[in-house]
Amino acid sequence: MSEVGEQVRDGRLVGGRYRLLERIGSGGMGTVWRAFDELVDREVAVKQPRLPGDPEDEEFQRAAHRLYREARAAARVDHPSAVAIHDVVIEDDQLPWIVMELVRGESLHELLRRGRLTPAESARIGRAVLGALGAAHAVGIVHRDVKPANVLLGPHDRVVLTDFGIAHIQGEESLTASGEFVGSLEFIAPERMSGTGAGPASDLWSLGVLLYAAVEGASPFRRTTVESTLGAILSGEPPEPTRAGPLGPLIVRMLARDPEERPGAEEVGAVLEAVAAGKDVPEPAVAAQDAEPEEAATVPDAVPEPEPEPEPRPEPEPRSRPRRTLLIALGVLLLAGLVLGTVLERFLGRESDSWTAHQRDGMNAVLFLPPQYRLLETQAAAGTRTVTYGTGALRVRLTEWDKAADSPLAEAHTLGRGTANPQYTRTGFRGNKDAILADTTYAQSGVPTRAMTLIVRTADHRMYELRVDMPKGTPAEKKGTALFKGARARLTLPEK
Repeated sequence: MSEVGEQVRDGRLVGGRYRLLERIGSGGMGTVWRAFDELVDREVAVKQPRLPGDPEDEEFQRAAHRLYREARAAARVDHPSAVAIHDVVIEDDQLPWIVMELVRGESLHELLRRGRLTPAESARIGRAVLGALGAAHAVGIVHRDVKPANVLLGPHDRVVLTDFGIAHIQGEESLTASGEFVGSLEFIAPERMSGTGAGPASDLWSLGVLLYAAVEGASPFRRTTVESTLGAILSGEPPEPTRAGPLGPLIVRMLARDPEERPGAEEVGAVLEAVAAGKDVPEPAVAAQDAEPEEAATVPDAVPEPEPEPEPRPEPEPRSRPRRTLLIALGVLLLAGLVLGTVLERFLGRESDSWTAHQRDGMNAVLFLPPQYRLLETQAAAGTRTVTYGTGALRVRLTEWDKAADSPLAEAHTLGRGTANPQYTRTGFRGNKDAILADTTYAQSGVPTRAMTLIVRTADHRMYELRVDMPKGTPAEKKGTALFKGARARLTLPEK
């Protein structure tokens, strides 16, 4: 796999026009490439999605739909500080590749590695992010992943909020179903942890954490373990910012655990604008019931009534304790899921994939299969090696040639001889442009059998063939097609 920053020679052509040039970023949900749009002669950024699991599984399909929603949601946000989406391309992996503007520069996360920022610079960046969030909220979208890594700092002091990959479109299905939490833990609002959902106020909480991290150098909720970080968000009191200057009071209010107690976007914007410009910060809005009453007119020579002794005010603890206890209990339940590895792997950006890796002696490729598949046969000849795995009526075969004797298309035609209605499709695979998908049907012991095959010739003139055979017209055929797609998505070939 190429490293970030590595140039790609004769890179893959996506959508018939976007030539991949350089890998510029990678995360749990995919890889971002610098690419060249050969149609309009400009450089763009292309996000290549990456999903674990079986393409036929409900979880995989839900995640794929989420990626499609990412493009649709982001394309609806119109603001100079929101990354522009140019195109969405469906490749042979059946996932949407997102083509967006290429922002040259670095992320806020990278900038903060070199040291904290001044309150004025933090306010300038925060004001731009707030503008992008306002544009998103105006069309019913909550970003839900506001963090320094998703804030890009471009030339001419441009600030761009990117990666609406977990954006939530209000009124559509929740993306936190089945305990699915995505995003960076330190920046997730407590109401999301407690399962009450996310709204615009959740983005303001995350922006408050981002501002705190900018002026102080680290998130106020960062701890040494996931469990302690969750506890800090759910029940801990964030430390007062000491280097925030005039931003301090605003940040404290933005981190109010109750969303209704946080300042609105208009007030946040006014404070950020004033701090960025070096002006006096406007006074926070005060509710009518909280305003001080006007002094009563005094009457000359009037004898004042003795003031009654104030009655002690009841402690609020009995009312607040159940709510805090509930939040902590919900946090414990969430932690149980984390320990089991379902939500934790999403927080840490790791793939949850139960497929087993198989690499036989002498073979360079690595084949991934579900754990129930067992080795049935191995074959070796001069410059060729083949392994076959199976379970029930399904068979998986991987063949490796040290040197390709012919092209993948010619090999596919050889396989298709004597079969009914063979279908061949040119494709790309792992940066290799010379690849063929073949779909053929033949009779095996009188039983109609379908074979789905991927044939790849690499730049060093090796060739690989992945094939899945399945009984046609039976329930096993559906399992076989899903197996082929999953094995193809995971197949690992040696580096060039």
